[in-house]
Amino acid sequence: LLRPVDDLELTVRSANCLKAENVYYIGDLVQRTEVELLKTPNLGKKSLTEIKDVLASKGLSLGMRLENWPPGSLRDDERVLKKR
Repeated sequence: LLRPVDDLELTVRSANCLKAENVYYIGDLVQRTEVELLKTPNLGKKSLTEIKDVLASKGLSLGMRLENWPPGSLRDDERVLKKR
């Protein structure tokens, strides 16, 4: 879940749509719902199906609830990046 979304090897369109919505980690992605993702500009049913299939191949799905997300260390890293 701490791996970047880029590790999923999605199409460029899907990856760019997720980045535009500040979804950088797999843990961020699995907490989104289908409805939330479909509201993303330029992300349609084909991209949604691709994302769901890739997550399913890893035993993951959309709409998961994660306790303590993001981890403290990740929050600290994001603060450092935002200051740059």
